Amino acid sequence: MFFGVRRIFAAGAELPERPALNFVGAVVTDNPAENRTDVFIRGAWLVSPVVTGTYTARPGELVRVNAHDPVTIRLPPAAGNVGAEIVVKEVAGEEEAIAVLASTGEQVARDGYPYVTVRLVSDGATWVVV
Repeated sequence: MFFGVRRIFAAGAELPERPALNFVGAVVTDNPAENRTDVFIRGAWLVSPVVTGTYTARPGELVRVNAHDPVTIRLPPAAGNVGAEIVVKEVAGEEEAIAVLASTGEQVARDGYPYVTVRLVSDGATWVVV
């Protein structure tokens, strides 16, 4: 059962019931911290609510930040997310620090300037600031 759905359609045509789903051309990651499986379809962006504290980003997400107080953005594991992007953008012109941390706790980027933007891409082993 996939989110309570028993039937799956492809372009309006019902597919046969199967005991498993295989996502091809998508990035799929286990997210035990949020108790969910994240599916990122390339070309489709997720947009976060405006973040004011600690937040766990998802592959393919634009994380909007109001850094009135220091903000920490945690990244999902880079492994299994090859080519996935995450963009962190300070949207309120605040001047407090934004820390971006890899899943291991290693700091990737830190900036305290207003309207900061950090673009990260997974190479499968680490998140690279581009």
